[in-house]
Amino acid sequence: MQQLDYWLAVILAGCVLASGSANAQEAQSGICSPNRFEDARYVFHRAWFEQADEQFDEYLATCAEDPRAHAYAAIIDMLLYRDNSLHVAHAMRLADNVEETEALFVKALARFSQGQLEEAESDLRQYLLAVPTDRYAAHVLGFTLNDQGNPDKGVEVLQQLLESDPGYFPAKNHLAYGLFKTDRADEAIQVIREFVVADPANPSAWDTQADILYSLGRSEEAIASLCRSVLLDKRFAYGYRHLGNILSATGDLEAAEAAYRNAILSAETYGPDFAASVEQLLIELGSD
Repeated sequence: MQQLDYWLAVILAGCVLASGSANAQEAQSGICSPNRFEDARYVFHRAWFEQADEQFDEYLATCAEDPRAHAYAAIIDMLLYRDNSLHVAHAMRLADNVEETEALFVKALARFSQGQLEEAESDLRQYLLAVPTDRYAAHVLGFTLNDQGNPDKGVEVLQQLLESDPGYFPAKNHLAYGLFKTDRADEAIQVIREFVVADPANPSAWDTQADILYSLGRSEEAIASLCRSVLLDKRFAYGYRHLGNILSATGDLEAAEAAYRNAILSAETYGPDFAASVEQLLIELGSD
């Protein structure tokens, strides 16, 4: 469709020039404030990892002895293709200095960041026996089960979480994935639409929606959703790579190349392995 190609080309040309994230944070004071940890954690659970990365960095600059923050930062490092060994080491060391129940949650996050999913699940279940109302721990358990290849169990945990805490919309992101993996596509679309409506400035919400739409054969809608995602945050290199993958699969190789090159340009906070993965995609595409 020529109009779509023209519109997409205009968007791709401007994406890399977009200034700042949709929710730019105000300058933070040097006070070690619990509210700053809670703000950063909430952004993490919304799956907006580029923004959470910035906020945890600011928090740890004044609260370097918080094991929870190091554990969350370890997961962000892993997701952004960076070495997370220092954050893991700090989290595990500092966990020895906190109450045993809190240490379980810290260790679960650190183990998740190392790919030790069964161990993370075990720690989370023990923690939730002691603190059954912790929505963040229930959320982590849900997406841990998804990542283990147990989406039925993940869906059960996340649905129970939303039944007990209907306002906690971040769980809908991973619930949508779990529903889709269990062949409940109609429910997955409904849930991810609700996530987008609840968090429209979050690029990850539009990316998840695009993933599900494309899997259902709705490529043009997926492309439009991804274009929205990369315009919301210039750091969202995942979105550009995902966009390139879909454009390549649909035969629009020139636009795919532009998306991949924008992925590399926008990945300043990502580790070098991310750029290497995109360079390989460009080679497979036939680009220099």
